[in-house]
Amino acid sequence: MTDATIDVGVTEALALFAVGGLSEADDHSAAVTRALLDTVAVALGAAGSDGERILRAWAGQEASTGVSTVWTSGGTASSSVAALVNGTAAHLLDFDDVSPSMPLHPSAVLMPALVAVAEARGTSSGRFIAAYNVGAAVFRAVSELLPQHVHYARGWHTTSTVGRLATVAALVRLVGADVETARHALGIASSLAAGSRPNFGSMTKPLHAGAAARDGVMALELAEAGFTANPEELEAPSGFLERYGDPDAAPVGDAAETLAERLDYWGDAWVANWGLKRYPSCYGTHRGIDAILELRAAGPSVSPVQIRATLHPRGTRPLRSAPPTTPTQAKFSLEYTLAAAYLRGPVTLADFTDEAFEDPSVQDLMRSVVIGESPVPPFGPATFSTGYTVVEITFADGTTRSSRVDVTHGQASDPLTDAELHAKFIDCCVAGGYLGQDAERVFTAITAEPGAAFTSTIQKRTLL
Repeated sequence: MTDATIDVGVTEALALFAVGGLSEADDHSAAVTRALLDTVAVALGAAGSDGERILRAWAGQEASTGVSTVWTSGGTASSSVAALVNGTAAHLLDFDDVSPSMPLHPSAVLMPALVAVAEARGTSSGRFIAAYNVGAAVFRAVSELLPQHVHYARGWHTTSTVGRLATVAALVRLVGADVETARHALGIASSLAAGSRPNFGSMTKPLHAGAAARDGVMALELAEAGFTANPEELEAPSGFLERYGDPDAAPVGDAAETLAERLDYWGDAWVANWGLKRYPSCYGTHRGIDAILELRAAGPSVSPVQIRATLHPRGTRPLRSAPPTTPTQAKFSLEYTLAAAYLRGPVTLADFTDEAFEDPSVQDLMRSVVIGESPVPPFGPATFSTGYTVVEITFADGTTRSSRVDVTHGQASDPLTDAELHAKFIDCCVAGGYLGQDAERVFTAITAEPGAAFTSTIQKRTLL
């Protein structure tokens, strides 16, 4: 099929955006630098954990040669294998970045793929930043087109499914691929899209991010070599949009025109719909943690007889409905995170060790937690934007107190300070077994020139 016979459908609109949408003048260098710092931090923090160790050992047995760095070891591999291991590590702690209005973890997929390919082929800081902007926009625009709430409700993990398309688009921009290559790479990646929400709380959930990063790299490399796919796969009958979305629930109007408009919008606006996590747990727990910490600070120190948490509609979907039985599952338990926060304070990596999870006082308080949803918050204004959590605690004497949080600390409207991000970076590195001075060298390299100085610093294996 030639260019002349292809109408501008969804696949074509996405390919055109990947090749030429936005420009290096659309500079979000500060945000991209923070995203890269955060992604490297949480990946290094997972070094030596069971999931990282098992996957890295498996990857080491594969016949993979290349110059792309496996962050947690300092060894090298092919770009696709490095993206797989680094993307999985970046999502293992569930401490990576988010999009508050959509269930996305953009950087755990985009950054490992971009860094791996940048190491193998070279890049400028400006091109790296432009490529991330493209991927960030595609993540959000395609999710809206499905629409994402239908997609997520069906059990798909959007980070993994849409993440493959976003990664391809970002890599197309990074390497300067042409439109034909972009079409076929998108078709290849679309056929590989997978990732199920029932795996949340297991090692397979972070594997979704790594596999999406790997498949994005593979799709680009195959398409560059002449491997073909349906260049209209996304909009074709039974294509990506029909398989994973619901055309009847999608935005009104021509899908390709809508996508083009939303891509242009999100290319600049993604920085306002983004956040860095303060706590190493599912983002669905964060508003509740903030709320109960406010109540804890106000006293008294006695344990309540009941903790009731009310979330916005669909707010409980990412959370476990059954009691957690492992520390990893506890990251998706609002019951556990609320109990831990009330008894110990801000939730940290230490709260997800076996000893902390098995603490009898936490296990006992968990049983007092009641969770529900409501379209109208039981406390505060009746309206809200991206979501809310109200926490109400009741004490044995019958007294009650309530707290409501709509915006968690770390969202773009209330961002982590530079000092807080630096502290998170160092804390994660130390948790992963890296020396403080080595962590500082990587931090400095990323801050100096994301995508360029960073890759050369990693390649010199300064973390070893």
